[in-house]
Amino acid sequence: MAMNQWFRKGNSRRFYRIDMPVRYFIVPASPIKDREIYATGANYYPSSFHSKAAAQRLETLHWANRIQEHADLLMPVFEEIIDFIEFFGRCALSISEGTNPKSDLSYWMEVKDRLKGFKLAMSLNPKSPKTYQYIKMIEDKYLAFLNRLVDSIDKSTPTRFWVEGHLPMGFKIEEMMSVFHAPKFAKIPLIQTLLHVSEYMDTYLETYRQINDDNFLRQHPADWKLKVANVSASGIAVNLTKRFEQYAKVDVLLYFEEDDRIIQFDGSVVDIRSDQTNYTERVAINFDFPDGKHQDYLQLQIQKQEVKECMNIAL
Repeated sequence: MAMNQWFRKGNSRRFYRIDMPVRYFIVPASPIKDREIYATGANYYPSSFHSKAAAQRLETLHWANRIQEHADLLMPVFEEIIDFIEFFGRCALSISEGTNPKSDLSYWMEVKDRLKGFKLAMSLNPKSPKTYQYIKMIEDKYLAFLNRLVDSIDKSTPTRFWVEGHLPMGFKIEEMMSVFHAPKFAKIPLIQTLLHVSEYMDTYLETYRQINDDNFLRQHPADWKLKVANVSASGIAVNLTKRFEQYAKVDVLLYFEEDDRIIQFDGSVVDIRSDQTNYTERVAINFDFPDGKHQDYLQLQIQKQEVKECMNIAL
């Protein structure tokens, strides 16, 4: 069923559909089989990811090419950072497809070599120490993620992708980038290059965070983010940064904090479309032979949300 039909018919069918905030966790029902390392089977690098990354890369190089002071030193540094970012992406892509980087000794040695950090940045310190400090902040965040990725690969097996827990958050570079968003920096090439290369890196790192979380958060429902979804007692439609195959079987878990209750449905992907504006995948899922008690409970939560919305309108 086409996505637009799925939504247009929504409120005329047996179950009323409503946009409501909900904590959900959605993964393929079965992992990829017979691979070197455990992989959920989701596509973490869909076309929406590539569109976003390509735009950010282009913007980074656009501003880098406009730098004048110390351009001979800075351009190679930013090119190296881009290379490090894309190397991380290739490594994360391989494990998402069930390929263990350790199976290729030379490649694994290169992964370990990247743990030493950016090599060209040191040349900036004598002539541009402030810029060097910004680059080091970017490097600190990059290495924090790469170390965790390497640790997971070292300890993973074909039946389990090992994760330590949540990936780190709250880096110094994030505070600095929030400052660089100020209008007064909008036309300064160096500042804009730092801003865009940091955002480019985040696109890759946050994709790995999704991989990490899909292997960790299932048992931690209180940590599932509260997001708006289109929900009925027979299905759900959500915006994700990952993609599933058409007709793929998925596990859909919903957590309701007020009752500390998880309900689970077996689902089938009935439609999925790339949103190139918001760089997400819009996924529609039907519940297959849903448990009646879970369905009734979900219907009750939908009705409660309707009451809340009516009260807000009245106020």
